Amino acid sequence: MAFDQSGGFSRGTAARLRCADGTRAFAKAVTRGGDPYTVALAEREAAVAGALTPGLGLPAPAFRGSVESAGWFVLLFEDVEGDMAKVPWRPAELALVQRSLVTLAERATPSPLPGLPVWGGELEEWHGWNRLLADADPLRDVDSWTSRNAVRLAEAEAGFPAATAGDTLLHSDLRSDNILLNGGQVTFVDWAWAARGQAWLDPMIFALCAAVQGHPDPEAVFAAHPSARAAEPAEVDSALAALAGRFVVAARQPVEWETAPVRAFQKAEAATAIAWLRVRTGWR
Repeated sequence: MAFDQSGGFSRGTAARLRCADGTRAFAKAVTRGGDPYTVALAEREAAVAGALTPGLGLPAPAFRGSVESAGWFVLLFEDVEGDMAKVPWRPAELALVQRSLVTLAERATPSPLPGLPVWGGELEEWHGWNRLLADADPLRDVDSWTSRNAVRLAEAEAGFPAATAGDTLLHSDLRSDNILLNGGQVTFVDWAWAARGQAWLDPMIFALCAAVQGHPDPEAVFAAHPSARAAEPAEVDSALAALAGRFVVAARQPVEWETAPVRAFQKAEAATAIAWLRVRTGWR
C-alpha cells in the first residue's frame, strides 16, 4: 500500500509504502520523461544519500537504494517515524531543532563527504543586485529601503564567495517540510542540496525559513547557534544580501501552475531576508 505525502516544492511523487512482507519504506519518484531539472535533482539526492551512511551519525534517513522501472527513477529510504513541525513554529519544537543543528554542525565539521560542491553553486546566480543595477532596473517590486540601499546590497553580495567558504557539510534547505520530529528525535530529510561551507549557513537558512513561516525574530533563532555567535557579522550580511538578491530575481520568473508555490515562497524569502538585513545593518 502507498500513502501519498504532501509538502515541499519538488515535482515528483512521494509516498510512504507498506510492503507485502510487513516492512515499510519511503519512496520518491520522478519520471524520466518529465522536467530534466527535477530528474537531475533526484539523481543528485541519490548520490548524496548513498554517501550519508549510518556510521557518520548524522540525523538523516537511511538510504536503501534507487530503482529504474518503466521510465521512472525511484529513491527508497527508511520510513522515518515522525511528523513535520507545526508552523508558525512552537517554542518547544523550535528549541529541539536548534539543539539538533548544533549536533549536526559538530558531526559535520570537517565535512565527512568528499567532493561536495561549495555552497552556492553557480556564482552568477548570486549577483542579483549587481545585475539589477547594471540593467538600471527600476526595482519597483521592492520597498523604498531596499531601492535606497541597492548599491550597498550589491557591495555586500560581492563578497559572497569568500564569506561563505568553509568545510562543514551543509543540508542547505532546512525548511519545516524537510524536518521530521518524533518526540525528542529530529531527522533532516531531502539532502539534494548538500554542500560544504561555513558552519553558520545552515542555522542562517533555518532562521530565515522559520521567519518566512511565521517566527517574528530570525536574529534570535540564528544567534542560538554557537557558530552564528562566532561568525563575522559582515560575512553573514554578505550571504543574506546574496540570498535576497537571488530571490528577488527568481521571484520574477514566469509563473506556471506548478511553479506558483515556489515563486510565492521566493518572494517571501526575499522580503524576509531584506527585513532581517535592515535590522542587522542599521542602514537608513
